[in-house]
Amino acid sequence: MTKISPALQERLEKLIDSMGYGFVGVEILSQGRQMLFRLYIDTPTGVTLDDCARVSRQVSAMLDVEDLFQGKYTLEVSSPGIDRRKSSQGVVL
Repeated sequence: MTKISPALQERLEKLIDSMGYGFVGVEILSQGRQMLFRLYIDTPTGVTLDDCARVSRQVSAMLDVEDLFQGKYTLEVSSPGIDRRKSSQGVVL
């Protein structure tokens, strides 16, 4: 798993917060020649498939404009799930 730069994390947090969701975390995984960029969002009432699709469209547009990744990547937007571990600082992925 790869971490993202603080600047990218800040941009993602601002975008996602402006849409009414909470930024929980991100994972970047290598899948052969392609990269998987998995983004976790949440709200107090949970996350629906429509929520994931809405955030995916906005984040995809941001990533395409800023051209942050070289080569192909897959963007996944997901809820952290009901079985996530929690710490005093929030969600732990």
